[in-house]
Amino acid sequence: RRELPDGGARPSAAQFKQLVVSALRELHGEVGAALPVDVLTYEEKTLSAILRVVSSGLVKLWSALTLLGFYQNRRCAFRVLQTSPFLLALSGNSRELVLD
Repeated sequence: RRELPDGGARPSAAQFKQLVVSALRELHGEVGAALPVDVLTYEEKTLSAILRVVSSGLVKLWSALTLLGFYQNRRCAFRVLQTSPFLLALSGNSRELVLD
């Protein structure tokens, strides 16, 4: 999830993907920018996204997003809420599950 403390512009899905690629390029160069990252879902209202990356690229992606501090000359921060090797595990929080 991306956070904009001072409001700021909300990027579209395409702009969000470009932001991820540019964060990878800034920290890891062209090799990082070539990392295959897919934006599976993106909610512009909440600035939340589900990203898919090969497991060997997780540390590069996570570090690039964590160290990115600005978007369009405004402060921003990324917060990783959850990671999983299984896409289905991201669909819900088992701690909030109500059993009958």
